[in-house]
Amino acid sequence: MMKNARFLFAAAALLAGCATPPADTADAKPDPRQGEEVNNICFAQQIRNWRELDNRSVIVEARMNDEYKLELLGTCNPRDAFLNIGLVSRGGSSCLSSGDLLVTDARYNDGSCSIRRIYRWNEKATQAPAAPTAG
Repeated sequence: MMKNARFLFAAAALLAGCATPPADTADAKPDPRQGEEVNNICFAQQIRNWRELDNRSVIVEARMNDEYKLELLGTCNPRDAFLNIGLVSRGGSSCLSSGDLLVTDARYNDGSCSIRRIYRWNEKATQAPAAPTAG
């Protein structure tokens, strides 16, 4: 009987360790600097500048001061890039869209990944827009 009690206790402890996180983590607010999702970025000139946001996204500057967040999918890590990234559009068009590639000059992995989503980016935004009040 004591063996069964210990077994049940151990099984319960193992299951408790596998519990899912609270639901409120799924409702986390997006970064207020992230704007609406766009289908593509079309530009006549090259991307003017870039910076890594985190290990799964970069911010690129197109045209004069238009910034976009590229959400990445794959094995590349922008933090591993030394000086350069390259953007490779499928079909060689001047527009960048989901599924196109971002390539880094990283030496420790294959250095490429796909663009999963593209969002407008506003570095100066600090808070989400306030909800209208009834009045």
